[in-house]
Amino acid sequence: MYKALVIKELRESVGLLALAAIGLVYALSELTATRLLPWQSSQLYWYPFVGDELGFYFALVGGGLAIALALRQTAWELGQGTYVFLLHRPVSRQRVFAHKLAVGVLLVMLLSGLLVLMYAWWASRPGQFPAPFFWSMTVPAWQMWLALPVVYLGAFLAGIRPGRWFGSRLIPLVTAIAVAMLAAKVPWVWLTVLVSTAACVLGVVSILYYVEHRDY
Repeated sequence: MYKALVIKELRESVGLLALAAIGLVYALSELTATRLLPWQSSQLYWYPFVGDELGFYFALVGGGLAIALALRQTAWELGQGTYVFLLHRPVSRQRVFAHKLAVGVLLVMLLSGLLVLMYAWWASRPGQFPAPFFWSMTVPAWQMWLALPVVYLGAFLAGIRPGRWFGSRLIPLVTAIAVAMLAAKVPWVWLTVLVSTAACVLGVVSILYYVEHRDY
């Protein structure tokens, strides 16, 4: 049963993952000045991981995937009537949603981490730009990566909470984005881990509370 749940989540996430993969390729082409489309430049105008636009593309690809995937797993399935079938299987609600969360977080972290790793690999190769490269330059990027699960959980919580979309229902997502930005900007990695972990624990507890008490 659990294997079937995982396969279901992976199968239904293929479309979003494909779009995110296209976004990842485009982001890398922009960051590395690799011209794939007519309007792109083939000249590098910034210092990788220091004066570039990685933050923008990371938010676009990683953050976009986190929000879209979480809402597809929650609000979209509720609208399609999937919960009527899913939550009446001989498995507890907590286990069903725990598998959803595990698959979602794993997919988001893998794809967003791939963006950082591929960009770092490119920057570390000799001759890419006229300046030395140190892996310590990637620390801010990994801080963004560590804060990303907060956004996913905020979107997931917004998707399962009752309420108006242009009212209180989006509060968890807006709050999660603010907390993730704070966690990504603090000067120490350990503080990023602390803030992100605390926010994730609060998010999971809140999600499981609504899962247990909401009548689907």
